[in-house]
Amino acid sequence: MLFTWDWHNSCVVFKWWHVRSPLSFIFSLIAIVLVSMGYEWLKTIGKDNTAAINGPLRPVPSNKWKHSVLYGIQVGYSFMLMLVFMTYNGWYMLAVIFGAIIGHQTWGGEGRGMACH
Repeated sequence: MLFTWDWHNSCVVFKWWHVRSPLSFIFSLIAIVLVSMGYEWLKTIGKDNTAAINGPLRPVPSNKWKHSVLYGIQVGYSFMLMLVFMTYNGWYMLAVIFGAIIGHQTWGGEGRGMACH
């Protein structure tokens, strides 16, 4: 794989997500931005859930399970974004970064920063 700016006839993560036209390219960029924003939102939900679990009361086991499931979803989500980045397509990389910027600005931002997930 080589870094490229060529979007035509590119595949994004899945075989069915094949970019063949300018319109599908624009929709793909929008989708990647939204997915990246969604990851920032999910991190905020996880942070709020962690604060509730680490509160003054002892956590209920079911809440710990919910937190663990949410964390697992967050890890899977981050790996999917990593796969988008690993297409080595500059446009898709910028879309991930732009979505992260918008999501971070929208939903808060104190968190782990550059941590992987």
